[in-house]
Amino acid sequence: MTVSSEQKQMAVSEAIVHQIHKPEGAPAQLSPRQTLLTVSDSVETLISKLSAGFNNRSGKLYGGFESDPQEYPFSRWLAGYHQGEIDFVQLTRQSAERFRTSLDTIEEAVSGYLLFARMEVLGADQLLVLLLSSSPALVIDEQLELSDSQHLDVGKVQLGCRIDLQQWQSADANQYLALVRSRTGKGVNEAFRQALGATEEVDAKQQTQTLLKVFNDYCDQEQLPPKQASEVKQKAYEYCQERVDSGERVQMRELSCVIDTTDPDKFYNYVGEQEEDLNAEIPADKRGLQRFVRYSGSMKGLSLSFSESLLGDQLLYDADTDTLTIRGLPPTLRKQLARNG
Repeated sequence: MTVSSEQKQMAVSEAIVHQIHKPEGAPAQLSPRQTLLTVSDSVETLISKLSAGFNNRSGKLYGGFESDPQEYPFSRWLAGYHQGEIDFVQLTRQSAERFRTSLDTIEEAVSGYLLFARMEVLGADQLLVLLLSSSPALVIDEQLELSDSQHLDVGKVQLGCRIDLQQWQSADANQYLALVRSRTGKGVNEAFRQALGATEEVDAKQQTQTLLKVFNDYCDQEQLPPKQASEVKQKAYEYCQERVDSGERVQMRELSCVIDTTDPDKFYNYVGEQEEDLNAEIPADKRGLQRFVRYSGSMKGLSLSFSESLLGDQLLYDADTDTLTIRGLPPTLRKQLARNG
């Protein structure tokens, strides 16, 4: 099996999975695994894909643990595991049982597999907790017969969190936990949050919107020519994307160095002078970052999206007449227009 560059940057030390099944309006059932998964190439490949999927999910929230470890015991169990008082199997089984009891407080149906994985990613010690779903599938066995099976939805992270264990142990850190919520079930989101005792303090989408506003204001103040402004935005986008893909935060000082090597503190100092609430490091939303390099909008019967670099060249905007002129149409669009002309 070929090992990808992403896998080489990640090493899984312990992993386990437990099954959760809760019919609508009925108690939840837990089927716990008794031993750790063998960390094979297949397991590392799976967790690598899931980790990447987690990083790519938009709308992540960031926070920490609730302050009362008696009411929210996950942080206490995690501390016990870290100190060697309990092993990974016990930590995860207790946590899965806590999630099961939290699910009993909601009506909606929930089924899936609760995956726990401790891993090192680019030197960062992390714990990944994900609720994975499955779907029916057909497989062909060795006798070339079709049979029913269950397919794990690797590309769809339903619900989960990632804990930076090093930041968690730091007395100054308060945003060491990243949380991805289900888009369909409010009840399961709250049950998952309660089971982990997670707080939600920072919205990555909102922070990204603030960064974009401050960055655009900075470009306007500097009165950069269109071509230079486009190049600066492209550099900022590439840096931020790289940070998101690796699960790291955007550092304002690093970003400042990237966009201006001759005066590396200029943007950083500008950020500090603004009234907007933008921290020195922020979690970024992958989808929101597209606005660095793309314009998009829609109205009834019309949707537009184009690269920022085309503005002023292939696309001309006239604010007085509120018109956008396109020079050179995509071939497929031109053919459609010609047919109906």
